[in-house]
Amino acid sequence: MQASFCRRGQCLFMLAAIALALGAVGCGPPKYTDYDDFIKTPRPIVAGKPYVLEPPDGIRIVAPSAPEINDQVLQLRPDGFVTLHLVGDIFAAGKTPTQLAAEIEERILKYYQDVTVQVQVTGFNSKFYYMAGEIQGPRSYTGRDTVLFAVMSNGIPSSAWPEKALVLRPNERSELIRRMSVDMREMVETGDLKYNAVLEEGDIIWMPTNPFAWFGRIVQNLIAPVEPAIQAYTTPYRVTDIPDQYGQNNRNR
Repeated sequence: MQASFCRRGQCLFMLAAIALALGAVGCGPPKYTDYDDFIKTPRPIVAGKPYVLEPPDGIRIVAPSAPEINDQVLQLRPDGFVTLHLVGDIFAAGKTPTQLAAEIEERILKYYQDVTVQVQVTGFNSKFYYMAGEIQGPRSYTGRDTVLFAVMSNGIPSSAWPEKALVLRPNERSELIRRMSVDMREMVETGDLKYNAVLEEGDIIWMPTNPFAWFGRIVQNLIAPVEPAIQAYTTPYRVTDIPDQYGQNNRNR
């Protein structure tokens, strides 16, 4: 039994070594160079796209000359509408704050001669960028998030491979059309921010697993199915665990 178990252990080790060799060839992502699509000169401090309201964004109406609607705080309903005094239901989804303010202003002028309306976004709840790989989770998109801010706000775990980070950008049909490789370790350690792009809505930052952590997980997955057998083989019986001739456990006597 011991020889059989040793052969099994050797087999597991060989499988792990083969898996590591195969993974070392291709586990690192290729280098992508769509830098012109991410990096602008001079680098903007905010994203170039205007913010478009969608449920469940929160907004505040500022109209000092129209007390019925002034200082109302609203949240876009799932159907995209908001409801205001005097104005009633108004469709807000798909509009910028400026466009929505102009429409509210046009409607409220039925009751007032001179009104200026502003719409402030109080809750950026509908748009996200995403972290994937060793750092995960959606993050609220504000328009001023950068690659460095996104990564460092989460921290870089020891299992990550920051030298091989990727920034991915989908189009409106959720198809990945642009890719940029970023060495996050170099960015952090040298302060070189040339690839510190301002993120857009829907961007994905992918941080792969480094080879050592990847190898450890392969070995763990290989060992997990036989771990109970390993424990049973390596754990010696105790005299107190063996029933006596009367079927009683010695530890209870």
